[in-house]
Amino acid sequence: MQSGYQGLYDARTETIYIADNLTPTQYRCVLAHEVSHAKHQDKGGHSDRYTEQRADVEAARMLISQADYVTAEILYGNDECAIARELNVMPWIIRAYKNWLHDSVAA
Repeated sequence: MQSGYQGLYDARTETIYIADNLTPTQYRCVLAHEVSHAKHQDKGGHSDRYTEQRADVEAARMLISQADYVTAEILYGNDECAIARELNVMPWIIRAYKNWLHDSVAA
């Protein structure tokens, strides 16, 4: 695994690589993100902003139920770190989920 990467999808070999030094919460979030890349056969690496945002949103939707999110937001308000702890995900997953909610309401 390249330094600085937590996960990687190799479209050529259809393989997902995950760093071996992640916490269980990091692991599940990174794996969900890379599964999205695999689902779409993304070849662009981590430099394509669109595919990264899509993978973040899809990972968030895989890992968070709307009912659980609503409950956590009622309990913790806008505290993304507290919501993330409650839902056993990383804060970037919460931000992606909030962006998806915002975009789905705006559409």
